[in-house]
Amino acid sequence: MAFSLDHNFIIVNYHYVEDPRLSFSGIHPCSVEEFDRQISFLAKHFACVSVPEVFIAARHQENKKFCAITFDDGLKDQYEYAVPILEKYGIRATFFIIAGTIMGRVPNAHKIHTVASQVSMEDMLEKFNAFVLRAFPNKAREYFIPKDRRITERRRHDDMISANVKETLTIVPALISDAFLTYMLSELSIDEQKLAKELFMNPTQIQQLDKNGFFIESHTNAHYALNTIDEDTQRNDFKAARKLFTDILGRSPAVMAYPYGRRPTTDAVLKEYNFSHAVTIEPQEVKPT
Repeated sequence: MAFSLDHNFIIVNYHYVEDPRLSFSGIHPCSVEEFDRQISFLAKHFACVSVPEVFIAARHQENKKFCAITFDDGLKDQYEYAVPILEKYGIRATFFIIAGTIMGRVPNAHKIHTVASQVSMEDMLEKFNAFVLRAFPNKAREYFIPKDRRITERRRHDDMISANVKETLTIVPALISDAFLTYMLSELSIDEQKLAKELFMNPTQIQQLDKNGFFIESHTNAHYALNTIDEDTQRNDFKAARKLFTDILGRSPAVMAYPYGRRPTTDAVLKEYNFSHAVTIEPQEVKPT
């Protein structure tokens, strides 16, 4: 869906907001200048509100434009570069925090970005195939990553090899993806806890956002694609996230952003943990529900 001002109820999502740098070339951030331009535009044309407020406005077909500006992951660059711009325009935004980062865990998506800043995607593909053949030989054929064909249409902004590597590391069992990326960090002498401190907000920064009127919500604890893990694993993840959020904020979030935009097989566990809303990544206007 191409963006249009004909759309009255939208959610706009960001990840990295920083100027590109050679030392972290595995990401494709929104530059600070471009972010300022986009926020200026959204502030001019939309009432910027919370995710639930956008859904309520859509349900009632309000005669006004509503936008929820959201940020996934809880990255430190969002705090350093995006927040001052949001405050300049008087914008309230939602930050979907990966709770496990508070304890020094780096989600696999960010491990991929970090490794890809030092190793080419083609090399990572070859290393993955060799690793699985060595460590999980009975899964080597099933999870072999090809170079000659695209295995997914989900990652259309990536070249074929990058898309295949990222998609495979999203859908393989966590045992395999965790083991491979831990191996890669070790090969590159990267300390995970140090990396977590460099990439993600700390509890004090999260509390400051909350105090300043921003919306702090959940992006789960471990950031696994929810359609790849069973309900007991989901429960353990949500329980861990709830404890961390409660310790920091005194409450548990009621809104979730699905990791990788992928919904679980059922919504049963979300209901158990009292989530009122959950959002995915789809190129469409928010519809009345």
